[in-house]
Amino acid sequence: MSGPSITVNGPSVPANGVAVATAECPTGYTVVSGGYTSDGPNTYGGIGEKGHPNGTNTGWVVPTPLDNTPGAAIHAWAICLPFG
Repeated sequence: MSGPSITVNGPSVPANGVAVATAECPTGYTVVSGGYTSDGPNTYGGIGEKGHPNGTNTGWVVPTPLDNTPGAAIHAWAICLPFG
């Protein structure tokens, strides 16, 4: 089986705020893995959690830490395979 690798840009993160980047699979696909990249004034190399499937296994979720740098962004990505 094979399927698309989906890349979705995460939100800009406010100072001392929390944001979540999510990469959603297309309809009929399920997530099998995922991760993130980061850019901006500082990057998120220190994120302890690299993400996890959402509750329905249709996307990859990457939360950010509480002490973020304004203007930084995370970009979640998901590897999706056809379901069924």
